[in-house]
Amino acid sequence: MILNYKNSLDALMTILNMGGRITQASKHLSHMLNGLKYYSLEVNINGDHYFIQAFGQEATDLFNAVMSILDEKKTVVKRIEKIFI
Repeated sequence: MILNYKNSLDALMTILNMGGRITQASKHLSHMLNGLKYYSLEVNINGDHYFIQAFGQEATDLFNAVMSILDEKKTVVKRIEKIFI
């Protein structure tokens, strides 16, 4: 199956909406030696691993989206733990 994406954020959201999950993501936005912002992460769907990377403003947008998604998942887990304690 070939899927086309507008950008890295579109790729991430499409994979997540298809049942995929984030398997590795840095908690930091990187800067390359030339000063360009860089961000990457790994996602998994149906046993397949994909590497998504972005540069410049797109890297910032992808980083912010990933941090928001991961923070939201932590909140849900904490709420569930509190209910059962």
